[in-house]
Amino acid sequence: MKNYKKALLALSILATMPLFADSTNKRIEVTTFADEDGENPNACSLREAIKVAATRKSDYGCTIFSLDDNQAIQLKAGTYTLNKELVPNANISIYGYGERGEDKNWTEKNPLTNDYPALPELKTRINAAGKSRIFNTAENKKALTLQNIILENGIASTQGGAIYAGGNVTLLDSQILNSQAPKGGAIFLGGSGVNLSISHSLLQGNQAVTGSVLAMSCKEEPAYAKRDITITSSSIFKNGSLNSKSTFEFCGEPNAILTINTIAKNIADKINGSILKFTGDAVPGSTTNPSTILSGSSSLNLQNNTIVENTAHTTFLYDSLGIKELRFNLIGYNLGSYACRYLVGPAADLKNSGFTLSFNALNLTNNVEKCDLPTEALTSSNKTIDIANIPFSSLLEPQSSASPETGFLPVYYPLNNTSSPQNDLIDVDPDGKDTCITLDQRGLIRSVTNKLYYQSGIKNSCDIGSIELMKLTAGDIKDLGNDSFTDRISTYQTRYDNVQENLKNQAFSYLWPVLKIRSVEYKNLLDQTKANAKYRAIYIDLKAKGLPLPNEGANHTLKFFNTTDYNINVETIGTGLIDDKVYNIKDKEENILKCEWNSALQQIIFYRLDDRITQAGDYNYCKYTVSTKDGSIQSTGLLEVVPLV
Repeated sequence: MKNYKKALLALSILATMPLFADSTNKRIEVTTFADEDGENPNACSLREAIKVAATRKSDYGCTIFSLDDNQAIQLKAGTYTLNKELVPNANISIYGYGERGEDKNWTEKNPLTNDYPALPELKTRINAAGKSRIFNTAENKKALTLQNIILENGIASTQGGAIYAGGNVTLLDSQILNSQAPKGGAIFLGGSGVNLSISHSLLQGNQAVTGSVLAMSCKEEPAYAKRDITITSSSIFKNGSLNSKSTFEFCGEPNAILTINTIAKNIADKINGSILKFTGDAVPGSTTNPSTILSGSSSLNLQNNTIVENTAHTTFLYDSLGIKELRFNLIGYNLGSYACRYLVGPAADLKNSGFTLSFNALNLTNNVEKCDLPTEALTSSNKTIDIANIPFSSLLEPQSSASPETGFLPVYYPLNNTSSPQNDLIDVDPDGKDTCITLDQRGLIRSVTNKLYYQSGIKNSCDIGSIELMKLTAGDIKDLGNDSFTDRISTYQTRYDNVQENLKNQAFSYLWPVLKIRSVEYKNLLDQTKANAKYRAIYIDLKAKGLPLPNEGANHTLKFFNTTDYNINVETIGTGLIDDKVYNIKDKEENILKCEWNSALQQIIFYRLDDRITQAGDYNYCKYTVSTKDGSIQSTGLLEVVPLV
C-alpha cells in the first residue's frame, strides 16, 4: 500500500474510467444474513453461495455469472451468524462491504492520502457465535481470500479457531477476533504447500494453548511441511492468555516474512511461554535432527516491526536451526524474563547461528528482559541500539487506538528526541548501509532518498519499527525531459472529456461528488497549460511525482503540500553537471534558462528562451524549496533536466 502514490493512481482511474458496467457485478450476491441451507429458494445465503461456487450452477436463490474455477462472493454490511462451519469446495474470494467502488465514501478524504475516497471502517462480519470454527478448507484443500471482512467468535476442538486451512489463505483489510482452539486460535495451516498472506489486518483476542494467532502442521511424512507465510502492515494485538505456550508457533519448513507489523500486548505463559517461537525442540545443532519439528532450511525474516508490551517468559525464542534475519525491529519493553532467548542456554558463544542483524533496538546488557544473542551476530557495522537504560517513554508514545489516521489499526508512534538523537529510533541509517521496508504500517512512503543534494547533512533515512515519522521532504528528481505539448494537451482534453461523460452516466453516480471536483481541476489544468505554453518547456508536477512528502504534526495529522500552508520558491542553477563528486556549472544563463513556479497551474515550468541545444553530457538544473509559512521547516530538492529537445 503506497498510500500517497495510490491517491495519484486514483486520479488517473477517475479520469480515464471507461463507460461500462463494473466487473464486480459478476460476483455471487449474498442476499440474506440468515444461515440458510436450501430451505428458502428466494434468498441466497453465504453458505448457499459457497455451494453454488463449487457447482458453478445457479441454485438456492444464488445466481452464477461466471464459470471460472475461482469464484467471487459479495457480502453486504451487517453480521452473518453461522450455525456450523463453512466448508468451501472451490477456490473462492469473499468481499465485504466497502471494497467495491460504489460502496466507498467519495465525499470525504482519506487522511493518509489527502484524497478521496475516505478510508472505510469494516462493516461486514461473519460470526460463528462460539458454535464452530468459521472456515474449514482443509477438507477440500481450496484457496480462500477474504477482503474487508471481520471473522469473530470461532471455536474448534482441535485446530484453527477461525480458519483451518488446507489451501492458500489470503487476508486483505480484514480482522480475526476472539476465536479459539487448542492449536491455532486464529489460523492453523495444515499440510505442505499451504501458504498464508495477511496484509493490513487486525488479529485480536484469539486464544490457544499453542499458537494463539498461528500454528501449523510440522511434517507431511516423511518430509517437513513447506509453506510461505507473509504478514505485513498488520497489528497482532491482545491475543493469548497465561495458559498459552505461544502466539506464533512456527514449525515444519516455513519461509516466514513479517514486516511493518505491530505485535503488542499479547500474552503467553510467564514460565515457559513465548510470543514468537522458532525452534526445533530437539537436540541442539546447526543441522536438521530427525527429531526436530523445524527444518534447518526454514527462515524467519523480521523487518520494521514494533514488538512491545507483550507478556511471556520469552518474546522471541530461537535455536540454531534456520535463517533468522532481523532488520529495523524494536523488540523491547515486554514483561517477562527475556526479549530473545536461545533454547538451550546462554547464546554468547553460539557459532553458525544463522543470524543476520541490522539496525535493531534491543536490550543487550540488562539481565531482565535481555535479548540474548550470539556475539558473532552483534559484530556487524550496522549497529544495534542498546535500549537497556532507555525508558519506553523516551522512544515511543503510548499505544494509539485504531483511527483513520492509523489505518484503523492500533499502533505505536516513535518519538523524535531532538535533544538526544542517539537515543531515539529516528533516521538510524544515515549512510544507507541497509534497506528498510519502503513503506510504513500506514502505507506511507518512508523516504524519497537517503541523500538530498542540498541537504546532505539532513538525511531522511529509515526509522526503526513499523511507523515512520513523516518529515517534509522535497526530494531530488533526475532525468526530467520535455514531451510533445500537443500530446500533453490531447491527454488533458481526453481526461476532461471522460469526466464529463461519466458525470452523465448513472452507473457512476456514486462518483459524481468527486468527479465534479475533478472536472474543475482538469479544466483548470487544460486551460492553464494552454495559457502557459512555453518553447521546449518541461512541466513538472510535484504531486504526480509523490513530492514533497508531507510533514507530520504533533497529533500525527499529515500536512500535505498546498500553497495555503506552504511556500515554494524555485531558482535557476544553470547548465553543466552536478552529482555527489562534481559541481561544474558552466553558465547560470538566468536570462535564457528559466525555472518558475506557476501558481495557477500548480507546477514548475522549466524552459529556454533561445534555440540553443545543450551539449551531450551536460544537464540543466534548478532547485526548489518548500517551507512552512512561518519558515520553521523547509526542504530543498534538485531538479535535473536532460538536454531540451
